Amino acid sequence: MVRKITENIYVIEHEEAANNIIIIGKKGVVLVDTSLFPEKAKSIAKFVKELTSKPISMVLNTHYHPDHTFGNVVFDCPIVAHSLTREKMEQFDRSYFSILGIDYFTPKFPDVLFDDVFEYEDGIRLQFIHGPGHTPDSSFVYLPEENTVIAGDTVINTIHPEIVEDSQLTSWLKTLGKIPQVKHVIPGHGESGDYKSVEKMREYIDKIRRLINGELSPTDLENDENFSKRLHPELLEWSIKNLIA
Repeated sequence: MVRKITENIYVIEHEEAANNIIIIGKKGVVLVDTSLFPEKAKSIAKFVKELTSKPISMVLNTHYHPDHTFGNVVFDCPIVAHSLTREKMEQFDRSYFSILGIDYFTPKFPDVLFDDVFEYEDGIRLQFIHGPGHTPDSSFVYLPEENTVIAGDTVINTIHPEIVEDSQLTSWLKTLGKIPQVKHVIPGHGESGDYKSVEKMREYIDKIRRLINGELSPTDLENDENFSKRLHPELLEWSIKNLIA
């Protein structure tokens, strides 16, 4: 589903796969996250051509996970990401592809790297801000004039988030606290929403932290609609196992 967020921002929302965000600038288009499959990335590029005559001039990767980065190979433009994103992607080998069930190809790595904040302007001003937590390299995009944050997997709506082996809950909470109180929040997965989705995510991660610390019981989560109404509860069980490990 394609959702128009503002006059200049569109999001290709998926039920489970990573969202892809299109930012139409004065001269070109910035694409945020490129999907898991190159063929899907080609479809995204085709849609952008149908939407505007402006070329895709830049790609942003919000973190290293393959559902946000493997489509990079389709795009012949600068790819921007945190320096750790490239480091993590350089570790992808044939065995990693085999685990994913994907035929091996050479990934395309980000070639414009930053550590704290990357700033860019093309009629629209954006800040690409390092916000660790979901992963050490996770970053979000803030577009002040558009009153919009593109959160990557720092915010997940509708479904349970993936808390992976290198997630850090305390850092995640700090990052959520730094996200500006904007009108539009586009998550890494799930439906776009408003700043309430940031607040719900902060409550979710805090309760997971308290559960792991023995301050809450599983029943407390079962009775919380912020947990019970999210899809794919198996992700919650998987995430807790990752934290315990």
